[in-house]
Amino acid sequence: MEIRLPEKLVDAFLGQADVRGAWGGRGSGKTVSFAEMIAVHARRFAEAGITGVMLCARQHMNSIKESSFAEIKAAILGNDDLSPCFEVGENFIRTRGFAGRVDFIFRGLNENLDSIKSTARILICWIDEAENVSEDAYIKLIPTLRAEDEGWNAELWVTWNPERRNSPTDKRFRQSKDPLIKIVELNWRDNPWFPEKLNRERLRDKAERPDEYDWIWEGAYRGIVRGAVYGDEIKALDASDRLTHVPYDRTKPVHIFWDLGRADKTAIWFAQVIPFGFAILDYYEQSGKALDHFVRELQSRGYAYGDCWLPHDAENELLASRLTVAQQLRDAGFKVRIVKKIRVSEGINAARMIFDRCWFDRTKTEHGLEALRSYRYEYNEDRQEFTREPIHDWASHGADAFRYLAIALKHDSEPKQQKTKAKPPRVGANSWMA
Repeated sequence: MEIRLPEKLVDAFLGQADVRGAWGGRGSGKTVSFAEMIAVHARRFAEAGITGVMLCARQHMNSIKESSFAEIKAAILGNDDLSPCFEVGENFIRTRGFAGRVDFIFRGLNENLDSIKSTARILICWIDEAENVSEDAYIKLIPTLRAEDEGWNAELWVTWNPERRNSPTDKRFRQSKDPLIKIVELNWRDNPWFPEKLNRERLRDKAERPDEYDWIWEGAYRGIVRGAVYGDEIKALDASDRLTHVPYDRTKPVHIFWDLGRADKTAIWFAQVIPFGFAILDYYEQSGKALDHFVRELQSRGYAYGDCWLPHDAENELLASRLTVAQQLRDAGFKVRIVKKIRVSEGINAARMIFDRCWFDRTKTEHGLEALRSYRYEYNEDRQEFTREPIHDWASHGADAFRYLAIALKHDSEPKQQKTKAKPPRVGANSWMA
């Protein structure tokens, strides 16, 4: 059987694996190549008398038109060795003429995760556009890939265009050192069939949209997203010396600032007040945990805590207890204060005003800064304008907690000190300014 693959992709399909995948920019041939290979594997399974399912998934899929169905159909019908081996209908693909039978099913993880868990004998699960797959989806999906027999085991395949460092897909697969997780980088220059029309688009983006070129075409992490709420502030931070190692000053209290999650994440920023600004020491987020988990996490970090700032609804929110969040944290020994309730737009302005007075620890606040980089207004294509309110997504939890930080620190610090242009801190024995 003749199979056309980019040379760099061959290694991903050699030998045993639990996970195979490729990441990179547009025009690399990732999707087309994996569509052909999943059809090849389906034929091989059926020829060997193995019956099962090829699960083709994306994080969101409301109809088969939003799936990889069209790519797999084209790969089968365009290959003389594959087309006789399959029945291909308007909304189904299955093998034919073999002792075994393999059916393709197409599902959105967000919409069908619970039903996927009960799907019998998944041979391969291929997730295309996997950048936005949630950690919860992986936790529930991967244990369902348990089929195995002599010479083979169920596999997970992932293809994606990277967007943010430390996304669940990035952390699980691109950063993994496990030899059974075979992931390769694949970009336009690695595709021997890269079309000239697409190359003209690439060159046009390079000339006219240089800020997004590396993300679109070279597989780089996305820098400032379109409509970024803190785009100018993040650019200034990246160009400054305020993204660095920030030492914990044991002579000063660490204040903590929460965004409370119910079904969503809870996010916490850790900061100290220093002369001329704020030391942003740390960040933590987690979902699906009771409040005592966060109390233990705070205690394990070894900081001497000052104020514990909570959003205005913490005096009313019970969060899996008969006591409010504020009451539970007071009982745990924290000095609870409530952030003044103001409009979101006013809180965003407060955050913008203190941004150039903040020093961020490059390592410990990395995940929080990802949220600030990705916090954005949605663009309305019909009206050709951005929405007034930011999108509520994974980034909003860390961004909301930072907004509360800004409101609280700005309120506490302004009456006590004159506005002074920030000066870079120096690391001393105990204090930055020693």
